Amino acid sequence: MKFQATHKLVTYLLVLAAFATLASAGAVTRSMALVFLGLVAVSWGIDAGGTRAALLDRRLTLARVLLGAVLVQRTWVVARQLPEPDLVPVVDFVLVALGAKLFYRRNNRDDVHVFVLAFLLVLAAAALGGNLLFAFGFVAYVVLATWALVLFHLRREMEENYLVKHSTQAPSQKVGVSRILNSRRVVGASFFVAMGGVAAAVAAGALATFAFVPRVGAGFVFGAPRAGANLIGFSDDVSLGQYGTLSADNAAVALRATVPRVAALATEAARERATSALYWRGTVYDTYERGHWTRSRSAALRTELAADDGRVVVRGAGRADGRDTDRQVIDVVGLAAPVAFALDRPVAFELEPRAGATLQLAPRWSDEVALRLGPADAPAISDGVDDASRTDLRTPPGVRYVAYSTDAPAPSAMPAEARDAYLTSAASLSPRVTALARRLTAGAPTDAARIAAVTAWLRATHEYTLRLPRPAPDLDPVESFLFETPAGHCEYFASAAALLLRAAGVPTRYVNGYLGGEWNDIGHYVAVRDNRAHSWIEAFTPDAGWVRVDATPPLPAVAHAGRLRQLADALDFRWSRWIVGYDLGRQLDLLRRLGRNFHLGLRAPSSPRGRVPGWLVVVLVVALASVAASRVSRARAPGRVFARPARAGGAPVERLYGRACARLAAAGLPRARAETPREYAARVAAAGHDAAATLAELTELYAAARFGQRAVDPEALRRLGRQLPDLGHIS
Repeated sequence: MKFQATHKLVTYLLVLAAFATLASAGAVTRSMALVFLGLVAVSWGIDAGGTRAALLDRRLTLARVLLGAVLVQRTWVVARQLPEPDLVPVVDFVLVALGAKLFYRRNNRDDVHVFVLAFLLVLAAAALGGNLLFAFGFVAYVVLATWALVLFHLRREMEENYLVKHSTQAPSQKVGVSRILNSRRVVGASFFVAMGGVAAAVAAGALATFAFVPRVGAGFVFGAPRAGANLIGFSDDVSLGQYGTLSADNAAVALRATVPRVAALATEAARERATSALYWRGTVYDTYERGHWTRSRSAALRTELAADDGRVVVRGAGRADGRDTDRQVIDVVGLAAPVAFALDRPVAFELEPRAGATLQLAPRWSDEVALRLGPADAPAISDGVDDASRTDLRTPPGVRYVAYSTDAPAPSAMPAEARDAYLTSAASLSPRVTALARRLTAGAPTDAARIAAVTAWLRATHEYTLRLPRPAPDLDPVESFLFETPAGHCEYFASAAALLLRAAGVPTRYVNGYLGGEWNDIGHYVAVRDNRAHSWIEAFTPDAGWVRVDATPPLPAVAHAGRLRQLADALDFRWSRWIVGYDLGRQLDLLRRLGRNFHLGLRAPSSPRGRVPGWLVVVLVVALASVAASRVSRARAPGRVFARPARAGGAPVERLYGRACARLAAAGLPRARAETPREYAARVAAAGHDAAATLAELTELYAAARFGQRAVDPEALRRLGRQLPDLGHIS
């Protein structure tokens, strides 16, 4: 294959590999993917020197204006999202810039721009927390990047410095660039095999860096937070008509949970039935007004947490001593809320110890508990007041914790102030809502009977739908649902039940979370996806405490995941736990195990014989690093590589040329590392140095000997040495 075609193919494959890593993170919309792939496909037919390239070059100003317009538009989108901007608009601009740059690949500088933009895509994919597919795309990118960079360097040398000898006596001449670029003998199978080995070494080095370089700070310990699609519904303000349909088509995994009670069931069918009945409690609200649920933030509703023998207990929620409790090990994947999700009712939590930063539980309201990041060695319970504007309250991916829940009765008395908050109605509701509540519960002597009456009436008279009818104008959405448009989704059923029961004297609160999940029989866990989003309420009775009440009619069954999808999700689960969730604590554990295996002094072995002290290992590593840094520093000194005296065994012309470069460097004209001998001679001449003409002649002899393998007349060298009195002589 021709060298030029090989270079072009590898460059395009590198771009596609970078795009694949980004697509694996879910950061590319379908429309943007089509636009980018279309630009890549069209640009393939445009090469430097062709008529199409010439036409585009004449339209370069227009292309820059269009790209600038895209930059301004994307910047505006990001500015509107402050103080928590999304990365996707920035990624969109990088994609457009990369696609446009492929139309203008004319020289080495353009190739560098392509490489940099492709690398930015990989960085964005890593920041967004890519799944297992990211690993395959990244490996392909590493291999292709190695090939592409080597080919780029070869092409640059060909176009600028490639000299060959045409005959024994003739001086070296520059070969036509087109002849070299179209050659089929420059690269072949052996090149790709050798460079593939280099890429494997690079990948191994990247893996070692990932495994052993310490992660410092909360962002490295827990990873960057990944924005999810379910921001509405898990925030401090829930607007009816949005959360219930927001995640209907979003199959992204929000969390995964290991539930021993479900895993212990005998058959897969039984486990699937049990999984579909799980309620994952998330955010809780107590105040309703004209289609919005919010938190009153009343001190009487503040969640109370207490430390108890390694656990954090939610006071008043129920027993947390292990009896009648459901244990769950929850791995956070993509939650956009700071909430510690758990099966209702959560009564206690256990946090996984981590190094470098501490995962803490922060009290919120209505028995809701938040997760936050605290400093190292901080207590498990945050003593700060929760604030929704705090960015450290967002749950980062890779977090794992244990939750304990119960459905056992927890009879208790509610304080009067809290009871009044959970009985507050809305000023936007008319008296007919109260009249309806009293009519429905007229024959119900207990709170449990009132709950059953309201739930039965809503299910019998109202229809579940995701296509919401237009509410009556100037009417509260819940009142419109009750009397005018008896069709809605879970938000409306839950809100109507909460307000009717409050009117009947039963304290209630509104809950957003997830219903059910997808049982994975390969990994033996429950995958909870965004399309399981659901709303229900909790009602308080003196005999049982807070109980879950779901007035929504039974929802349509979600299609069962096939084995292939289960396998893919199980692999992604392992990826999230051991790669995304690989933190400083796991690094330290790995180093301790290696220390025990190799007796490095990190932990005392059974026998002291052959033990290498840990402090000695550290000293040796520091000493080697210092020596390497010193050598690199000397090598990078201006003019050092080319100006140093030649080796004793070098050719006489090399020794003279090296001495000339050293003396010129001392005089303030060092040769740059990327500068060719002829470029250096031209710069010395432009500087007006007295020895410029002699250096130019010496440069030609040096190039002929170095690149053309020609013998140099010793008498000519001695003459040049005498003509350069300030540079010394050759004996």
